[in-house]
Amino acid sequence: MKPKFFSKHNFFKFAIFTIIIGIISSYFNFGVISVLFSVIMPVLLLINLIAAIYGMLKKRYYYIIGVICYFLCYNFFFQFSYHTYDEAKNSLSIMSYNVRAFKQPVYGDSNLTAITEIKKIVDSLKPDILLLQESAYKEGSKIKDYPYVFLGYRKDVQKTLLTIYSKYPIINKGFIDFSNTYNNAIYADIKIKQDTVRIYNTHLQSFFISPYIIAHKYNDYGYLSNLNSTISRQIEQAKLVKNHALKSTNKVIICGDFNATPYSQPYRILKKGLNDSYVSKGNGFGATYTRLHYPLRLDYFLSDKQIEILDHKNFDLNLSDHEPIYIKFKL
Repeated sequence: MKPKFFSKHNFFKFAIFTIIIGIISSYFNFGVISVLFSVIMPVLLLINLIAAIYGMLKKRYYYIIGVICYFLCYNFFFQFSYHTYDEAKNSLSIMSYNVRAFKQPVYGDSNLTAITEIKKIVDSLKPDILLLQESAYKEGSKIKDYPYVFLGYRKDVQKTLLTIYSKYPIINKGFIDFSNTYNNAIYADIKIKQDTVRIYNTHLQSFFISPYIIAHKYNDYGYLSNLNSTISRQIEQAKLVKNHALKSTNKVIICGDFNATPYSQPYRILKKGLNDSYVSKGNGFGATYTRLHYPLRLDYFLSDKQIEILDHKNFDLNLSDHEPIYIKFKL
């Protein structure tokens, strides 16, 4: 006889309770709990959708509570944007890509390298503005046709390299330093005809997940404490970028690798008052990072509401551990 505790009714009740806790955890820093829920939220939604359908059939209408709570707080994790994009007059394009220092192996041809293939993509798309995270000076210098470049390098400052390439004049630029980490953010004010737009290239704190450490318990590595520390740092860094952006008198775009899902507090902080290009014009899962075949959206284009988002594209290139995003927009 099946124990009553394991009945489907108890399972669905537990699923409803769990998704509500997950939603709450995206507003507050519960450390590793918040990280876990930010990753599994789509799975919890699917279970709650099944619960809601079952509840409607069995007239247990409270089973839809989890689904209602989800859609009061979030957009669906899979976008259906069946628009046809026509090249708009005065439209602009931007590409953001964490290139992993161009070190990703390219299989199938020993003569191919990540930089040669990434350069081909850039040359074919011809974005007006190109943002790279975890770049490399030597390889990045091979990217041509951009008369204005902000190379986020400072001697004796140990930070991962961020770069902004632009076909329009960069009239102001600067750094937002995150303390005690290699991660950071840079920004540039770019003059585009009569407009000036401030663009942030952001790389929030990375989660250090090493299979070697997990397998060998290297030096009693504090895995949970590392996750707790990382989410706390991401929140602090997101606030630094957001507060800096709020002081700008120009239209603002915040791009980059947030290392955080849309169900996280860092994303919520940066997204407030801005449009997300994927939500507006994206299709599919919008995944920019995949681990164990599980799609995650970690890279973003967030913009002032006065900026019209025309198109959002994702790619499957396998030239880095991340995938680029490419956005068409109009000031």
